Amino acid sequence: MKQDLLNILNNSDEAVYELDAYLAKQSGIYNKQKWEALKEIALRGTQKQRFVALTIISVNKPDYLEAISLELIENHNFSEIEPILKPICNICSIIGKEIHAKYMEEVLDYALKNNKEYLAEVVLRNIISTKYWRRVISNILQIVSISDNLTIVDLLSFFIYQQGNDEYRLLINHFSKENQEKIAKLQVQILERLKNGYQKLNV
Repeated sequence: MKQDLLNILNNSDEAVYELDAYLAKQSGIYNKQKWEALKEIALRGTQKQRFVALTIISVNKPDYLEAISLELIENHNFSEIEPILKPICNICSIIGKEIHAKYMEEVLDYALKNNKEYLAEVVLRNIISTKYWRRVISNILQIVSISDNLTIVDLLSFFIYQQGNDEYRLLINHFSKENQEKIAKLQVQILERLKNGYQKLNV
């Protein structure tokens, strides 16, 4: 049971896609047993195995997530588990409880202090997608103040996609006059990115 999954995890160059397709073909009790085996791998496997397992579970098995997450977020040794922090934070954002938001803030702080730019960007967006987005207002303000237009357009269109126009207006009120003017000049591009990028994800 578990060995079938490990064979794919250890031998495939496209383990996420191959394992996802394999699990989709299973049915009934056999399928449930496979998912339970994958859950065990997500908690006990190697870093690579855990990354793939957590990624697949976060997309396909939301009912597994909370129980898994409570064990995952016990580990605050971020340098040790850095390869799997992205799927862990994705799971945290899906569940969206206070304890998970706090964990994501700690990961964001770790990423910023250690110049892990991609991790910081991913975790920031995970937090933006939750009701706790106000906790990262200062980070959003910082990004807008120092980034190029393309980065600003993408971040703010993502924000609107996740939180809507009312929250977006609330966010804009936190910016300096200078940055509000900068954003106003980019508003057409922001809405185009929203329409042609993020909103198309729902089609």
